[in-house]
Amino acid sequence: MPFSGFAFFLRPFPYTLFLLPFTTDWTVWLVPVAQGLVAAYAVRRALSAAGLALRPAPFLAVILALALLTSLPVQAGMIMPDLFTGPLILMAYAVYTGWAERSRTGRLFDVAVLAGMTMVHLSHLAILGALAALMLLWSLVRRRGLRAVLLGLCAPLLLAAGTLMAANAVLMKHPVLSPSSPLFLLARLIGDGPARDYLAEACPERGYLLCGKLDTLDRSAPGFITSDYFLWHPDGARHAFGDTPRFLAEASEINRATIASRPLDVARHMAINAATLLVSPQIDIILTNPVKPWTRQFFSRFGQPVYTAFMTSLQMAQAFPRAALNAVQLTVLVLSLLALGWVLATRAGRLGGRQGGLLAVLALGLMLNAAVAGGLSAVHPRYQNRVAWLLPLAAIAALLAVQPRRTEEPAASPALASGRPAA
Repeated sequence: MPFSGFAFFLRPFPYTLFLLPFTTDWTVWLVPVAQGLVAAYAVRRALSAAGLALRPAPFLAVILALALLTSLPVQAGMIMPDLFTGPLILMAYAVYTGWAERSRTGRLFDVAVLAGMTMVHLSHLAILGALAALMLLWSLVRRRGLRAVLLGLCAPLLLAAGTLMAANAVLMKHPVLSPSSPLFLLARLIGDGPARDYLAEACPERGYLLCGKLDTLDRSAPGFITSDYFLWHPDGARHAFGDTPRFLAEASEINRATIASRPLDVARHMAINAATLLVSPQIDIILTNPVKPWTRQFFSRFGQPVYTAFMTSLQMAQAFPRAALNAVQLTVLVLSLLALGWVLATRAGRLGGRQGGLLAVLALGLMLNAAVAGGLSAVHPRYQNRVAWLLPLAAIAALLAVQPRRTEEPAASPALASGRPAA
């Protein structure tokens, strides 16, 4: 059966636009540099908004620590939009907290940057939406900062959603956020079990295409958990039916019926998935798995130097030091938790409103990422790994904030924790 011929059926188009300048034999090497600069910019904006602006040398030391001791450089080195999740969370805090201090041009720039970061991955819509809702609630309680939420966070969210829907309306004649979202949610519900239970009851009366595949829906294989088997395995249901209009329509119907008939079961699985992801970030196992043929074919389109570099890479040789890097990251994450615990237990009084707000937003970002990825996509440790470096950053920010000689934040500056985020 045919898969969708729409180039952006599985992934939004903005990340492809971001990559366009890097499609030559020379500029492809600049992808990690560009993505690393995006992360560094977001870190600098967040620290500055928190009243922790650093001179160039100390700031470079912070970036170097993140580069050597966390998985941030691995994320930056992969041609995937997951790198932008951490910067999205940091920029949401920076825009909200520093809105009143930005010029009109600066505000327009922030809206554009935040909208772009949101558009590159569908999960970012949910993450930014949740952050905006929580900050809106906080602003309503404090009766301040509504403009920062509405213009600084909600406007980029609506701009991102509207752009994706408009693109799909023009290119696919369907004004939806993503034509493939029903398949990914169905895969999650099948992998967890509620959709399999619903189909066992509804078939054959409902006449779904999947009714003829009930005995295969619980299958897995090496490298394919149940949800991935459904989506990607050659013997999976998606390969059997293709991305046909009927299959997509039935996927949406099955999702609605499953959630309506088993809301508590679905919620329980989502909570378990989120908790599992939250405590198990790991570098993507794809870096040590056998390289797929289509990956080699992709790099063969570049010149010989690029293709040779890929064919002789650690990934191709299945020699990437994933286990060692995971061990380093785990150690750093534990030490970061201990450092944060020490600050909160013994030095919390030294934290200003802005610093407390930064720590709160980073904690929310980590939890929201786990909830969105685990609940709506799949339980892959790499999904939480894309934001795991925010925990060491939070520890660094907390330690900087309680230093006795740090510059005190201006009394009139907006602060998330004190209810003064923006005019």
